[in-house]
Amino acid sequence: MADQLRIRASHTIAVLLPLLLIGAGALKAAEVTAESIIDQASALRDASSRVPAGARVLSSDCSDIALPGLSFRYRCSVRYDPAPPRPGTAPAPGGTP
Repeated sequence: MADQLRIRASHTIAVLLPLLLIGAGALKAAEVTAESIIDQASALRDASSRVPAGARVLSSDCSDIALPGLSFRYRCSVRYDPAPPRPGTAPAPGGTP
């Protein structure tokens, strides 16, 4: 019985390990965030300017933060893949070539 459990556990590990390693590759994305009191476009432009040269932009997200006195602060985050794109691959829409 114990031998069967050991064999089953080793088979499970053999199947799951490659999946975990593939998933770890997706975790290498990084993110920069910027805020602006002017407008959302300024916050997005500032965050985008902080993405390292050669990185591939994956997505961006902006939100409005309500402040006292009927004013707002705008916060934008840009997620990117820090690895340079592989030859022959197209950059993401809105990304840097």
